[in-house]
Amino acid sequence: MTANQTLHSGGCLCGAVRFSASGDPIGGNHCHCAMCRKDSGSGVSTFVTFPTNAVTWNGTPTDYESSPNRFRGFCPKCGSSLTWRDGGSAESIDLRLGSFDDPTPFKATKHLWVSTALPGFVELDPDIDHFDQRS
Repeated sequence: MTANQTLHSGGCLCGAVRFSASGDPIGGNHCHCAMCRKDSGSGVSTFVTFPTNAVTWNGTPTDYESSPNRFRGFCPKCGSSLTWRDGGSAESIDLRLGSFDDPTPFKATKHLWVSTALPGFVELDPDIDHFDQRS
């Protein structure tokens, strides 16, 4: 991290797993797929994407392979969902927006899996990109 890079910190509910992400995110999305809804217990999951090498950990999330080569990271102590990553792409990691200590600097740039969105619960932002699956 260079001296002028912003450091974004966050972690799980109990504090056993903490992370710091340096610099600016390379993306952000609202995912409407059924797995993200189940994982989050919410109508939509929101993620902020950082280069993997920009994220450092204090404590280690446990990975769950929710579908082939797709991993969701969570705290092994309290179960808080923290990450999503594509096992075939080591360049980036998605961190759950709600796990940041201060989530206010981030903005989503796309909606994913809009064909499965729950319109009665989630309003689709018309000013960002929409994809029927993941991009």
